[in-house]
Amino acid sequence: MNRRLVFAIGLGLTAAMTAASPARAQWGYPRGYGGYGMSKWGADPGAGYMAGLGAFARGQGVYQLEKAKADAINVVTMEKWNKALRARQIQLAKDDEFRFAKREAERQDRVARMDVQDGTSLNALLLDILDSDPTVARTGKTATPLSAAAIREIPFEWNSEAITLCLDQMTGDGAMPSLLATPRYEAERAALRAAVVPALEEDRKGSVKPATLDSVRSAVARFRAAFLKQSSELESGYSDAKDYLTTLDSLTRLLNDPSMKAFLSQLDDKQERTVGDLIAFMNSFNLRFGPAATERQIQIYERLVPALAAVRESAVATRAATTTPDADGSGLRSAARNAFRGMNWSELDAHGRAR
Repeated sequence: MNRRLVFAIGLGLTAAMTAASPARAQWGYPRGYGGYGMSKWGADPGAGYMAGLGAFARGQGVYQLEKAKADAINVVTMEKWNKALRARQIQLAKDDEFRFAKREAERQDRVARMDVQDGTSLNALLLDILDSDPTVARTGKTATPLSAAAIREIPFEWNSEAITLCLDQMTGDGAMPSLLATPRYEAERAALRAAVVPALEEDRKGSVKPATLDSVRSAVARFRAAFLKQSSELESGYSDAKDYLTTLDSLTRLLNDPSMKAFLSQLDDKQERTVGDLIAFMNSFNLRFGPAATERQIQIYERLVPALAAVRESAVATRAATTTPDADGSGLRSAARNAFRGMNWSELDAHGRAR
């Protein structure tokens, strides 16, 4: 059969089959829902599934777009919030620093006032002055006026802690000369030690009580009496033991010298005194400034601070060398023995009666 004929017959059959097919097979939306054919979408599961996916995709796209916008808004909002929060925190930190600096300044001011009132500032100045000029040869000539009445009102204290510590070390185990460490003086050693320990404790808290000081002096006196009775000048170590007891006796007299009060009572109000006189007086009696207890004493201290500060600047400027601290007290013990080595006991006794 001719190929063209066969092809024509095929096209005819195709056209006939197409004409006989139902209308629903054509492409388009089925009728029944507003002219858009929506009422039959669920009739075909496959079509319904695809329609659902499309609706979900469109919804998901809208959601993601809206979420992206919301996230962008949230990021900007949080960034603004964080900046505002940090700005406030920084300001509050600055406010805290300001308040702290103010409190610290007030605290330092209170400390400075307290240091003046309790004598700390003045004692530090005096220590520098005496360290720079041990004999008070220069600073004793300071001509800054200071009334006798003001000097009498100063609450002096004996600066005795170093001395009581020296006594404590000199009366400890193994510290006494070999002659005095023999069994014959066991009772005297025990009595002396029993008197020194309370004196040390009291001095750490304030000052040695008169009764305690009398106990120390009595213990030294009994030890000396026993030594003179039981030892001979020909005995080995006699001279060393004698110097040792003389040093102890002399040191106890530096803890509290009542003649200082007698000296103060003799000051003439009509005679003008000076800051140099005050420095020399405190050096002679080993004194320090005690806590001010009255408004008048506080006023005196406040006037003395700049006066002693000026003296210290001048004294320190001419100081040859700084003093190395005596860490273990050995320097003081050695100096004490050398200073009081030749002291005569009769002179010490006479000084004691003069009190």
